[in-house]
Amino acid sequence: MSSIFSMKLSLQNIICLDTEFTDLRAPELLSLGLTSGSGAEHYAELDREDPANAGVISRCSDFVCHGDVLTQWGSVPNRAGTYVQMAQRAADWLTREARRIKARSGQPAYVAFDYAPDFELLVKLLQDHDHWSRVQPFVEPLNVNELTCRLDCALAADAAFQALRRRGLARHHALADAISLRAALHAAITGKRLLL
Repeated sequence: MSSIFSMKLSLQNIICLDTEFTDLRAPELLSLGLTSGSGAEHYAELDREDPANAGVISRCSDFVCHGDVLTQWGSVPNRAGTYVQMAQRAADWLTREARRIKARSGQPAYVAFDYAPDFELLVKLLQDHDHWSRVQPFVEPLNVNELTCRLDCALAADAAFQALRRRGLARHHALADAISLRAALHAAITGKRLLL
């Protein structure tokens, strides 16, 4: 796995990822957010109205149920689905974005995350539904957890969260967290704040 501080990267080669999941001890994917350096976005959440998902929802921690995770579902309309749909849509979006990045730069798309289980849950979703083999050649994981210690990056992420309020998104929404990670990376790479 690569470190952003040991590489010369362009934000245009990065796709930021965040997930929300049931519980820290035994995480099961609930939602995922992806955003490219150019601002393209993808979001999906498990359909909690589907009786097939009742078991997963019942295993959510109190924080997930009563905190800021499930209470924000539906903030991005028409994004609820089954695991099969989530995997298909994520694979299609990732493949399209990563191919675009590779065609333009000759490099793989770096999927940036600040918590390793986020990437693991994405890979598991894609593997479980036979999509990982078509995505894997175009992406490389990039753990950017080191950024959380940098004041300029934390302030940039905070400013992004403030701006996202206009869209009805807040912390612990997978798309909001992915966008704030993109803002932090923008600050790390360019030294400037990302305007949303």
